Amino acid sequence: MRHQVNPNRGILHFDPAQTNVRITRHLPSEMLRHLIQHYWFVEWNLEGQPPYTQEVLQHPGVNIVFEQGSSYVCGIESRKAAYTLQGKGQIVGILYRPGAFYGYTSEPMSELVDRKVDISRYFPFDAETAEKGIFASNCLEERVAFIERLLSSYIPEPDDKVDELNKIVRAIMEDRSLTSVDLLVNRFNASKRTLQRMFKQYLGVSPKWVIQRYRMHEASDAIENGADITTVALELGYFDQAHFSKDFKAIVGTSPHAYRRGD
Repeated sequence: MRHQVNPNRGILHFDPAQTNVRITRHLPSEMLRHLIQHYWFVEWNLEGQPPYTQEVLQHPGVNIVFEQGSSYVCGIESRKAAYTLQGKGQIVGILYRPGAFYGYTSEPMSELVDRKVDISRYFPFDAETAEKGIFASNCLEERVAFIERLLSSYIPEPDDKVDELNKIVRAIMEDRSLTSVDLLVNRFNASKRTLQRMFKQYLGVSPKWVIQRYRMHEASDAIENGADITTVALELGYFDQAHFSKDFKAIVGTSPHAYRRGD
């Protein structure tokens, strides 16, 4: 049951026409494709307007976030995140493939969940140096080229476990019939304990968390586009709407009906 994935899935109630916020993405070069999912760029101009808060259900990958005067490595955010934008500004980000950041550290990735860490802890350059080079040009291609020169100064060895993990995560993302860890166990012929250990070490979150996060990505996207809430719940493996509504509110912060109204 594979389906087309909305590239903006996880960005809640995002409407660039209404927000004056522009988000673009750029794929990495072949040299870094085993590490990087994509680069992302956010630009906004809210001068003369009130601040804008964007809520996000993050994908299961570590980000490096570059903003002038405030850059950091950001582990997976286990809960809904909210970012307030004001005035005029830009952010440049790097989203790592699930599990790929493990190559930069000997710690289980669970140590980085819900944390922001100084860039120099993992890389042979500091945030100020990176910011100067990245924001010296407004050309997206030039920014990507500079980032790739920085990252190429330290590239971990390829890890077969990362490819194995990504195969599982991609299946969860694309196949909405995978609604439980038991179904993952059957699909990939691996014990529940093996999956849990791999996810904790390389991702920092559990297989159940990843399943639930992607199902809520789908749910919020479908509800924003006018889908019937009961139908959405059934399609995502819930036996009743009450259970779905409880999970949705716990993760998104509001009920499905309130979310549809934009509350």
